[in-house]
Amino acid sequence: MKDVGVVAVEGGRWEIYIGGAAGAHIRKGDLLATVDSQDEVMVLAGRFMQYYREHANWLERTYSFVPRVGIEHLRAVIVEDSEGIAGSLDEAMQASVEGYADPWRERDDPQTPGQFRTSLPLTVLPQVPVR
Repeated sequence: MKDVGVVAVEGGRWEIYIGGAAGAHIRKGDLLATVDSQDEVMVLAGRFMQYYREHANWLERTYSFVPRVGIEHLRAVIVEDSEGIAGSLDEAMQASVEGYADPWRERDDPQTPGQFRTSLPLTVLPQVPVR
C-alpha cells in the first residue's frame, strides 16, 4: 500500500492503511482504522489527506509524515476527533473536491489554443531494412 490504501476484509469491513511506500523507500502502511462501510472509508481517508496537507512539512511524503507524527496521534485526531477538528477537516476536503476541475474534460473548449495539442512534432522516420 502506498499513501492511502483500503482493503476489503471478512464480514464486509474495510481496513484503511496510511503512510506506505514502494520504490526507493519501502515501508508498510500503518493500519489507521477498520470500518464498516465505504462511506466511512471515504470520510477517514479524506480526513487523513486533509490533515496531512495541513500539517506535513514542505515536500514531506506520507511515509515520513506518519512515523514522525505517530499513528496513535493520527488515530486519535482522525478517527476519535480528539482535537475537535474533524468537521473542519471534512469541510476543507469537501471544498477541494467541489473545486476540482478535470482539465481533460475541457478538451472540446480549451482555455488556450495549445492546451491539448501534442508537445512533440511526430515525424515518420525512414525505416531501416531488416535482414
